[in-house]
Amino acid sequence: MIVESGVFNAVRRGYNELELASNDEITDYFADVNPDAMSGHISNVKGIVFEQEVVAALNEQGMDAMLFEATNHPVSDIALMSDGDIAAEVQLKATDSVSYINETLAEHPDIPIIVTSEVADSLDSSMVLDSGIDNAALDEAVTEALSDDVLTDIATSTASDAVSEGLAEAVADVALPISPIGIVGALFGLPFL
Repeated sequence: MIVESGVFNAVRRGYNELELASNDEITDYFADVNPDAMSGHISNVKGIVFEQEVVAALNEQGMDAMLFEATNHPVSDIALMSDGDIAAEVQLKATDSVSYINETLAEHPDIPIIVTSEVADSLDSSMVLDSGIDNAALDEAVTEALSDDVLTDIATSTASDAVSEGLAEAVADVALPISPIGIVGALFGLPFL
């Protein structure tokens, strides 16, 4: 399940002024936010939670994935590592907007995108991968954690339960394809190029 601690950790990661804040201080901060602006905050935190969940799942599935330090890293959101170097970069989009994903694909057709299940079900592209996490569940988890109403674990999903079990394999197939040079290297025991 996405527990509120994951949401609070996402807030601390995405909001410099809340980096050292307690859970209560974070809920107090968001209690004072204008309701019209709150949807933007929820969307921002939801994206960070999504990144954390996907990276945790990829690492649990044997892939060496890492978040970039900056939450607004240009073009991509996570790095896939090989021997301490970035082997590939992947975008993550926690949205239910198919048009947003299509725009992203048009702008960066060579960078794979891991998306929420609602969007993945609506797109047929080898560059779009289903995370196994529902956008609605992310919305609910973040909204409930940032309100004073619910201060218990939010039962939606966990990286190990919700994220597609084959996500790491699908990401490797799309983001780390074996090139002809890589095939020759593999024959001689060299790492993929």
